[in-house]
Amino acid sequence: MQPLEHQPVADDRRLRQIIAENADGIIVVDAEGRVRFLNPAAEQLLARPADALLGELFGFPLLSGDRAEIDVLHPQGDHHVAEMRVVATEWDGVPAHLISLRDITEHRRAQEALRHAEAFNWAILNSLTVHIAVLDEHGTIIAVNDAWREFARTNGDPGLRATGVGTNYFQVCEGARDQNVVEAGKVLAGMQAVLRGELPLYELEYPCHSPTEERWFLLRVLPLQGAQRGLVVAHTDITEQRRTARAAAEAEELRQRLQAMERELRDVERISRPPSGQILAEASQPLRRRNPEAFREAVNVYISLVDEALKRRPFDEQLPSVSLRELGERLGAEAASPRDVVEIHLAAIRAVSAEAPIIRQQAYLEEGRLLVLELMGHLAAYYRSRSLGIVALEPQR
Repeated sequence: MQPLEHQPVADDRRLRQIIAENADGIIVVDAEGRVRFLNPAAEQLLARPADALLGELFGFPLLSGDRAEIDVLHPQGDHHVAEMRVVATEWDGVPAHLISLRDITEHRRAQEALRHAEAFNWAILNSLTVHIAVLDEHGTIIAVNDAWREFARTNGDPGLRATGVGTNYFQVCEGARDQNVVEAGKVLAGMQAVLRGELPLYELEYPCHSPTEERWFLLRVLPLQGAQRGLVVAHTDITEQRRTARAAAEAEELRQRLQAMERELRDVERISRPPSGQILAEASQPLRRRNPEAFREAVNVYISLVDEALKRRPFDEQLPSVSLRELGERLGAEAASPRDVVEIHLAAIRAVSAEAPIIRQQAYLEEGRLLVLELMGHLAAYYRSRSLGIVALEPQR
């Protein structure tokens, strides 16, 4: 057993050994701020040997109990970050400060990389036109992108009080369902099914018309990937896709109608064809080539008839037959063929539909189909009468 008078010396030696072997940098400075001791970890962190630092001023302000982050610049130009803690102590029997330094450079770099990654991810999300919100497992909105904010501001929620961060989206859907919004109940059930893992995703196309335009959106709900449970909700404007699909469907319907019309016109042509030998030689050429002026005049008359028919449509009034009969007789006098009638019809429909909305274009097509068939009938009647010698064979000029 050591004599009692030797124990302080042994304790001091043991303490110095512990400090020397500590993984953190340990520096002891006196009351004047000069370095009195530093361990190998401190030498490595500061990239300077003990001989170059002992007796030198430490260079950083010290306050007992203080905790701070300091930048450490190595002589080679490397930059490091250290977490510094300061406690009051005694060293060699005089007041001193014990400084511990922990190298957190890699930790700070990882945090900075994470911040850059998050900023990059949000930059990507904010560059998208898709409206995106992130919900936690309770349905509370915890993040939204710029497109989501802008849509909310311009569609009735300028302060984002009902659609911003902190709002419970489940409750918003619940409230909309109580107001008899049909899609709201479906959306709420779909989101909760995704959250429970019963569905890998949920999608729904829904209308969201404004006072000035027709709009359609696609809602997609996906589970939030990562440790935190939640949902990613995305609303995509698919109005143009819907318009394109509708236009394609209408074009296909029009194509089928035109094919049916072609079949009807062939039947009319057969019954309207004059007896053999009575077809005027000049009728072998289309009217638009033989007599462009007569063709243009017929198109203009046909346009006025289509417009008049459309005006009478809401009142369920029929266009007077005399107008079409007169046009049919004039075309017959010009030795027009059923193909000429089709060309006049198509030229007129193209002219009136050029700048018209889709609904009005559809109305023009429907009215025009009835008119062209009736006009064909009048042309056929003209040729029948001519074949019986009731009308003159010379075209009117």
